[in-house]
Amino acid sequence: MTRPARIIAPWAVAAATLTPFVLGCGDAQSVSNAPEHYDIGSLEEVSDIYLSSYNLKKKPPTSTKDFVKADLFPNAAGAIKKGEIVVYWGVAPTPGEAATEVLAYKADVPSKGGYVLLKDMTIKAMTPEEFQAAPKPSMPTSADAKKG
Repeated sequence: MTRPARIIAPWAVAAATLTPFVLGCGDAQSVSNAPEHYDIGSLEEVSDIYLSSYNLKKKPPTSTKDFVKADLFPNAAGAIKKGEIVVYWGVAPTPGEAATEVLAYKADVPSKGGYVLLKDMTIKAMTPEEFQAAPKPSMPTSADAKKG
């Protein structure tokens, strides 16, 4: 009876010793610094601040001045003010209802494609052609405010 325990013990030691090395093998792809994560993260913050402001004020924001607790969403507010993200103002969000209408997008999406925030508060990757074909509100945008 003692003999099988001796045979198992070396295998247990080997397995415990080698497991961290085996699990660590392969191509390590860090996505935390990938541009897509910044794009998605910024749009998620826009979604959060837009929806929070809508829910608290019972009307959609018409500018960044209408955002509540903007300090909690520095990436969103900063990206909008810098023109990195374009937002359609005055659009009532419809979370939970399927929607294809654009609410916000990265500024270079019309030319390069990229991530878009839809009216239902979901984020979707679009090609420039898909973006051009997507329905958009007739409301003013944050880019319009920069022009005027």
